[in-house]
Amino acid sequence: MEPIQAIVFNYQRTHGRALGVVGELSDNQLKWRPNLTAPSIGFHIWHMARWADDLVETIKGSGSPIWQREGLAEVWGLIPSNLGQAETGAGMSDEMSAGLGLPAKDVILDYVRRAFSAANEAVSSIGESSFHRLGYSRGHGEEQPIGDIVVSAITHNNRHLGMMEALRGLLGMPGTATR
Repeated sequence: MEPIQAIVFNYQRTHGRALGVVGELSDNQLKWRPNLTAPSIGFHIWHMARWADDLVETIKGSGSPIWQREGLAEVWGLIPSNLGQAETGAGMSDEMSAGLGLPAKDVILDYVRRAFSAANEAVSSIGESSFHRLGYSRGHGEEQPIGDIVVSAITHNNRHLGMMEALRGLLGMPGTATR
């Protein structure tokens, strides 16, 4: 496998694993948090989807993320200015994260699946020339090479995947996505 193909494969595989972790959870399990400082599995998967949604904009450079285009913050009854950096949940306080009123699981996962699918498609379109092209990362707030942004996203996503797996373990469920 060529290096860019390996990066694309790993980016997409992490999305599949994250969906596998949340698939069998109930609404209550998705929103459960063991304490104020540990975000829920629902928060983690929503946050991953927000970053994926914004990555499409970074790679394609046109249009807008699903989140903004469909006004999902407002549709979900959320206040955009309370959603952290670029409305992704990054930088939210523990209290704000705890008070985040995410909708039912099927609504969250509809958005997550669409954002992941769009991002997986955009990432699969990366070739050698676009890998090194600069793109603006809303999450990082600066221009970086597209390839660096995608590799950073793999690391970021796997950190959240691990947290979701640990939270499943605290719920008394098998935690690993690779079982």
